[in-house]
Amino acid sequence: MDKQTIISKDIKFRGHLKFDHTVKIDGSFQGTIESFGNLIIGPTGDVEADIKTKNLEHYGKLKGNVIAENKIIIRKNSYLRGDLTCKDLEVESGSKFTGTCMMD
Repeated sequence: MDKQTIISKDIKFRGHLKFDHTVKIDGSFQGTIESFGNLIIGPTGDVEADIKTKNLEHYGKLKGNVIAENKIIIRKNSYLRGDLTCKDLEVESGSKFTGTCMMD
């Protein structure tokens, strides 16, 4: 089973976040994120960061550029403003995405 860390909705964090497993952000984060694992931004997550990760599953609010090694999923009712680079992109109806996407 994959290890998972949760930054809960009452936490506000600034800085550089680096991890190897799965992190779920339900709180507020500003800075940079570097991951060899998976990043989940929950429905209450508010992130302003440039992100490098293996996979991103996004339900909340994100401002920043994302480079994902594999897949980015933008879920219904989420907001994303930034440029994306990934191999696979899934955007659900009802989400808002402003930016560009480059798929290699």
